[in-house]
Amino acid sequence: MRVKISYGVDMSEIPQEILNLLDYVYTKKTALDKQLDVVDDFAENESIDSLPNIIDKARRTLADMDSRLADIEAIATGYSNYLNQGEENVQSGRPTMDSIGGNSVDPEAKQPRVVSDNE
Repeated sequence: MRVKISYGVDMSEIPQEILNLLDYVYTKKTALDKQLDVVDDFAENESIDSLPNIIDKARRTLADMDSRLADIEAIATGYSNYLNQGEENVQSGRPTMDSIGGNSVDPEAKQPRVVSDNE
């Protein structure tokens, strides 16, 4: 299961944060290169029944890379907007829309109350 996490950094740290996130992509790229080498070896040796599993792993690696690149793109876009438009025109805080599920987030939502047997 994938979850979205958020944390704050100083605006001056954004370029370094992007580089840190990009390191993950490069690590996955190295893994993907190795997985594709195995696919190539299996295909050359006609070990076709071993291919589906390693191809599935390669596709999952690609999906992980794509997801992280999408995160980097969103951060870079926001940072670019900040630099080009100034602080007053950049949305602050968290979005009011859940970017994964598309459900509106209720800003007035209350935490559930736990009732004990003693009440």
